[in-house]
Amino acid sequence: MCVAQRRLVRLAPDDRIGNYCVERELGSTRTGALYQAVHAVLPRRAVLKVTQLAAFATQVLREACILEALRHPGAPQVYESGLLPERLPWFAVEAIEGVTLVERLAQGPLTALEVAQLVRDIAIVLEHAHRRGVVHRGLRPDRIVLTPRRRFPICIPDWSDARTHDAAHRIPHIASRESQQYIAPELLRGDTVDDRADIFALGVIAYLALTGKHPFTSLTSGRMPTSEAAPDAPPELAAMIDQMLSVDRYDRPSAAELRADLDWLAAALTSDAAPVAPIEDIELVDTDGVPAGIGPVTATVPQLPSLPRIRRPRWTPPYAQIAAEDDSDYAEIEVEEPTPAS
Repeated sequence: MCVAQRRLVRLAPDDRIGNYCVERELGSTRTGALYQAVHAVLPRRAVLKVTQLAAFATQVLREACILEALRHPGAPQVYESGLLPERLPWFAVEAIEGVTLVERLAQGPLTALEVAQLVRDIAIVLEHAHRRGVVHRGLRPDRIVLTPRRRFPICIPDWSDARTHDAAHRIPHIASRESQQYIAPELLRGDTVDDRADIFALGVIAYLALTGKHPFTSLTSGRMPTSEAAPDAPPELAAMIDQMLSVDRYDRPSAAELRADLDWLAAALTSDAAPVAPIEDIELVDTDGVPAGIGPVTATVPQLPSLPRIRRPRWTPPYAQIAAEDDSDYAEIEVEEPTPAS
């Protein structure tokens, strides 16, 4: 093994990388170290991701290229990238402020409406990524940040495990310990990775957010149906979550179908949750439009409209087909191996 592959890069406060000055270390991921940094000229803070080992250089470059290609408010924006003197890549990305889903769930499960809105918003980001041929492969609660101050309510800041469709089958998926409870069964079997692996992970997140419990105690054990784990939840929401958690990936909905169904369900639940005026506050109006005072009326609580039957999920078209149909809505991502230091 060459020296560059063994070298571990560590930065100290006030170190300069590109146009950014390091303030402090935030932690590390499997592929690199994270640092809080400030731009030397602009009033901008960013997160620097720096490759620690040459073996992960390609993965860090791939993540930067994927984020640049996505360009969605549900994913951070890439500001700058480059190479260290050791020929190891780095990139500066938007610093996302907010509360992680892990921190929010520590306060207790979410309501059915909150779960429907959360899963819908995540599905919007996944639909955008899937249409561009990108599979996240590592979705879990600590990688979801609730961002009420940004123009989109959630953000997925970590895409280090993401792959394009054409590369997913050539690169083995090595799940971290934190991701074990969220990986789809086909990943365990070593099958080709596609969009439906993200839907399974989203189903685990939805089940956890609604019930406060993981659906699987182990990847080989069965699980309690969502309707039994959360008997007060709308049956339509429970059915959607059960579909996302289907062992057979062909039974899972696509992100686009999920987003459409949850758009409708969230609107229906919001309408159902609208407050009803007390009887004594309801003012009667006669036929001429003149107030007639308060009278004995009965306030009717609005009923949840009958939800449409959940469609049988169909598979999202391959990325190559989408690219052929709409070149403007697809970005092909190519990553070259960095030239090793001599």
